[in-house]
Amino acid sequence: MPLRILIVDDNEGDRFLIKKRLSQLFADAEIFESDGPENARALLGQKKPFDCLFLDYLMGAESGLDFLKSVYDEQTKLGPCPVVMMTGQGSEHVALEALKTGAQDYLIKDLISEQALQIAVVKAREAYNLKQEYDHQQMLLVQSQKAEALGNLTGGIAHDFNNLLTIILGNARLLANALKQENCDTESCLEKLNKIEETTKRGAKLIKHLMVFTRQRSLSEETVNLNEVVNQIRDMLASTIGEFIQIKLDPEAENSEVFLDRSQLENAIINMAVNARDAMIDGGVLEFKTYNIIFDEAEASNLNLSSGSYVCLAVIDNGLGMSNEVQQKIFDPFYTTKDVGSGTGLGMSMVHGFVSKSKGAIEVESEQGKGTVFKLYFPVKSGELIELGDIRQNEVCLNHRGNETILVVEDEEEIRRLAVEVLQQQGYNVIEAANGDQALELFQNYNEGKIDMLFTDIAMPGELNGVQVAARIQVLSPDIKLLFTTGYASRSLPDIQLTEEYPVLDKPYSVDDLILKIKDTLMSNVRQVKAI
Repeated sequence: MPLRILIVDDNEGDRFLIKKRLSQLFADAEIFESDGPENARALLGQKKPFDCLFLDYLMGAESGLDFLKSVYDEQTKLGPCPVVMMTGQGSEHVALEALKTGAQDYLIKDLISEQALQIAVVKAREAYNLKQEYDHQQMLLVQSQKAEALGNLTGGIAHDFNNLLTIILGNARLLANALKQENCDTESCLEKLNKIEETTKRGAKLIKHLMVFTRQRSLSEETVNLNEVVNQIRDMLASTIGEFIQIKLDPEAENSEVFLDRSQLENAIINMAVNARDAMIDGGVLEFKTYNIIFDEAEASNLNLSSGSYVCLAVIDNGLGMSNEVQQKIFDPFYTTKDVGSGTGLGMSMVHGFVSKSKGAIEVESEQGKGTVFKLYFPVKSGELIELGDIRQNEVCLNHRGNETILVVEDEEEIRRLAVEVLQQQGYNVIEAANGDQALELFQNYNEGKIDMLFTDIAMPGELNGVQVAARIQVLSPDIKLLFTTGYASRSLPDIQLTEEYPVLDKPYSVDDLILKIKDTLMSNVRQVKAI
């Protein structure tokens, strides 16, 4: 296939010269021109990609570097296509900035020859393709490592979930029997109800962990409180490492907020915990500890960090320990001391990669016969102030009655009946539908006033899913408010990418969650779902 090349330069003479030389080099190439960033964005937005972009550094109000930054993909660390930056003024600083921002090569205009152009095109394309291939291999490594972690995590899931179901079923039966008695003990009944609710929430958390680890792409980074994670570790690991390992929690850090991918953090914790378990063959103590630390320039330099405030997550075991030779290789990909078939050797390599990408560092201290300590350092994120009165505001919302009309679309009858009853108790006028086709028909034939909100499940049987229903109803009523709900991991749902800016209520949800989300959505600005 012929090459597609784009030249972006506000100097018509320079464009003509570069195009002429490229045409001589690549006789069948399709060469496009743009005199500035605005037109270039439109050209790059076409479905057919370019094989190379020659970009001038100086172009009036928006420099080539600024333009490149605007089209740079932070996730892939690449531009939209292979990029060669050009300038009339040789500058090492410009070259470095261009390469950091997604360019693959750099040329000085006065030194551009046919040979230089040919080398630049080949080099840019090769470098770009290599980076894409590297990212693909990294993704495969992450998925492989996730599979290993998932295997460890799910080893006791069936056992734990059956235990939870036993508690729920048992208390439900006891509650039913108690309610049949003439002198019903109200306090005892409430206690059983609370136990059922508490156990159900534990089950929901268990499923949520499974959904996180089976996602096809990592979650976006967010503010995470390490102390909270540590306090939740015992429940997360209980079925993974076995009852013969005692888990000790010691979250001492005063400021433990960091900015990272929570699912990868949990993934790292599981891998380290499993390694610790395997090292404590006769049982032992696995401790998770957090504390704050300030690194000066010398200390930070030893860890390839910037000086400043950090929070440390220390994972400590009293197992077999490691030799110096093993410690030196512990973060190497595919290195493992386990028997063949017992591990991929990717676990600690991926932990190291995750910590590094989170702008942190990891170090290991171990002595044979005396156990191992892994220390994960993350830069402290300044906490954001919480608005005073938020809790009071939630209480007001829960007690406030509404009068709007809401169309509830849910194919699971019991969930639909629950949502309808809760909303009716809050004063709303509720219409219900069991699927998307029925919802659309009800909406079109409704003549008793205005329908203010659509509250719909996303995955439903029939020709229309929840997103498609929402798009069609918004055509008929552009100012209707939308609230979606789902029990699936979001990335596995059809058309889910069209709802990324819209409120979604994850299942299982509580009565309070439903009420607050409904009221919050009714007060929000209307946004349009793209036509499907």
